[in-house]
Formats: sequence, structure tokens, C-alpha cells
Amino acid sequence: MESALPVAGFLYWVGAGTVAYLALRISYSLFTAFRVWGVGNEAGVGPGLGEWAVVTGSTDGIGKSYAEELAKRGMKVVLISRSQDKLDQVSSEISNYA
Repeated sequence: MESALPVAGFLYWVGAGTVAYLALRISYSLFTAFRVWGVGNEAGVGPGLGEWAVVTGSTDGIGKSYAEELAKRGMKVVLISRSQDKLDQVSSEISNYA
């Protein structure tokens, strides 16, 4: 029976290490969620990532909104679209933000 004590002590520390690891992982996940959803992610997009941004589908909907927001944040934006007329229109609108 006494030979089982060292094994039990080892398993205790393996379990304690596992619990500590899981607690840290959960804490980090909650901190990240709070940082993204609670505080916001304003610094996540902008000139800190690079000087240029390429936006596809930039003449309508989400693509146009992304292009406008990136231009407002001071990035140089490359617009890609299927329609040249719409592309020229959005380009002139976005150039007002720069």
C-alpha cells in the first residue's frame, strides 16, 4: 500500500496542473471576449496593420462600408469591383475622406 503513495502524489500534481491550465485558458478567453466586445476593437484595423488595404466588392454593401471606414482611418484603399461606373462613383466618394 505504501508504494502507491508516490504515484498518488504525482497524480495529484498532474490534476492540479491540469486545473490550473484550464483556469488560465478560460480566464484568457473571457478577457479576450471582454476586450473585443466590451471595450471595442478600434485598434484592430487601421494604419498599424499596414499602409494599404484591398477591398473587393467595394461598390455596394459591406465592401463599400469597409472601404469608407478604412479611408476614414487614413489608409490607402485599392477598390476592386465588376462595374467600372460604380467603381468610379465610389472612388470619388471615398477620396473625399482622405
